[in-house]
Amino acid sequence: MKSCLTSVAAHLPELKVHVWDNSGPDYVGMEGVRVEFPTVEWHGGNVNVGFAAGVNALAELVPECDLLLLNPDAELLGPLDGTRRAIRRHDVAAAAPTVVDSANPESESNARPWDVAHRPLTLTRALVARVGYAERLRNTPFSDMYRSKPIDVAGYLTGACLGISRDAWEAVGPFDEEFFLYGEELHWQRRAVEAGFRLELVDEPGIEHGGHGTVANDTVASLRSRDHLRANIALNLDLAFGGKRGDIYLASTSILDRIQRSAKASRKARRQPPGARPSVVITTNRLVYGGAERQTVLLATELDRRGYAVTVCCVQRFGPLVREMPMSVRLVRQPWWFPALDLDEGPQVVITDATNTEAGFGTLWKRRRADRKWIVAGHTPPNIDAPTYSAPLAAAFRRADGFIALSERHWEELTEHQELNRVHFTAPNGVMSAESLSSSESMGPNPSPAQRGRVPQLVMLSRIVEHKNPHLLVEALEGLDHLPWELSIYGDGPDRERLQALTPKSLDGRVHWRGWSPGPEHAFAECDLVCVPSGAEAFPLVILEAMARRIPVVASAVCAVPEMLDAGAAGVLVDPITVDAWRSTLSQLLENPDELPELGMRGYLRTKSHYTIETMADAYEAAIDAVFSPQR
Repeated sequence: MKSCLTSVAAHLPELKVHVWDNSGPDYVGMEGVRVEFPTVEWHGGNVNVGFAAGVNALAELVPECDLLLLNPDAELLGPLDGTRRAIRRHDVAAAAPTVVDSANPESESNARPWDVAHRPLTLTRALVARVGYAERLRNTPFSDMYRSKPIDVAGYLTGACLGISRDAWEAVGPFDEEFFLYGEELHWQRRAVEAGFRLELVDEPGIEHGGHGTVANDTVASLRSRDHLRANIALNLDLAFGGKRGDIYLASTSILDRIQRSAKASRKARRQPPGARPSVVITTNRLVYGGAERQTVLLATELDRRGYAVTVCCVQRFGPLVREMPMSVRLVRQPWWFPALDLDEGPQVVITDATNTEAGFGTLWKRRRADRKWIVAGHTPPNIDAPTYSAPLAAAFRRADGFIALSERHWEELTEHQELNRVHFTAPNGVMSAESLSSSESMGPNPSPAQRGRVPQLVMLSRIVEHKNPHLLVEALEGLDHLPWELSIYGDGPDRERLQALTPKSLDGRVHWRGWSPGPEHAFAECDLVCVPSGAEAFPLVILEAMARRIPVVASAVCAVPEMLDAGAAGVLVDPITVDAWRSTLSQLLENPDELPELGMRGYLRTKSHYTIETMADAYEAAIDAVFSPQR
């Protein structure tokens, strides 16, 4: 970073410099850099939000300016006059100067500094680049490298030093933040070309830059970097061509990595010593904001902390929760129909959710080796009146080595109408560590609404679909207009518009549909009572999120909820799930609002004793040990 900023100060002293810094205030050496460059504006924080999100945030800070993106490990070789002129032309979206590979001064690529420019991405070109034949085949259509220096670039310019026109940025839109690292500039430039803009390579001294320079000396970060690059090439293929082209790329690279001699040597180096703990693979479709996906992150993090070699495998695409995955957890994308993963030798177990794609992954993965184990961890709300899973899916689960339900009642309801597996375990979810809960124990109950000087604030936080029953909650409260209360409904979903339209006009100003929320910290900031009126749930995490914050909960008595609320001792249960029952229950709570803090405290103590992240991981660890036990 220091060398980069020094070169910017030397060659572009008149430009304002903004840095998005994810290293945090305690990162060794960065405080000195900040002091040395006092005119630089520093942004960001301790959380790595990803390259695309960081660039988007900086772009919003300078709304009238063109953009010059520069990697922190790059050094400017000149003032970039040509590049800056190019992006001022009305039809140019992006421009880049030439690049010198500082890491490999004798490299052939330094004789072709135009290799910052690439032909359009295709499946064939991506695979040729993957196996290292792009240079040999640059005279053919199979390589993404140009034979001679182009001016107009048909594909994309790499983003180590990239000028972007503000007019094009406004027309095309910001970077797609699904690209956490790598591929975002490729995707943006493809959209710009499709919108009628040009990309231009400028023949002027640009930067010295070594590939993967920021992670070159960090084995763990380098591995995460390569896995992101592979996944985001697949994502670009998906977005450009649709269909399954990305999955074909991923499967092909898995085969090629096993054929190439250098890749095979790298895989052998990862073998664990005899007697080591099993390697753990946890699958998910996508790491999006959802209850099961959040548990994937928490479970992977805790098992990793306990010494397991953990790989999280997304069988569809990555998602925003990748930013919360520790570097020490391997994070890959792999199609369900080709479950080839680079794991340590020795015992291996895959833990899947109960989806079609993940069941397919588990089935095929287990068949490849006799010493592999497969555990299904079902988060599905049970169907009370009929089988929860299709017959083929249930048959697949019976071939697994075990099934983890969220509670005994969850297991009983899942198996009421179909057999799933002869071996089952229970593992409750968790949302906070025991340490974080204990550290706040001395705080005591939350203030009552009267102590806060306001009417009781009710909150519902949920995906807005009909079975979550926001309309039932609103209808129940309609009959309590004589009592003081306000309701905020946080969340979005396919049924929101229709269900929101059912809100009576008489409740305007009292019922607020707030829309999407980034999470419980946001939604619960002013909350006195969390309402969970769902007609179908398995193990609603929103209850634990509330109880961990000492916020009382009133919830429909479905599946694991009575156990979570300790049969009504740690929260209030509503049964049956009707408007009248909810109205009666809410009436009693709102008539006695001073009792809410004590109810919230009982919920907190229940969470601390039964629903920590450690409790969840203990149960999963016991299930892993059991499926490898020779006594089974």
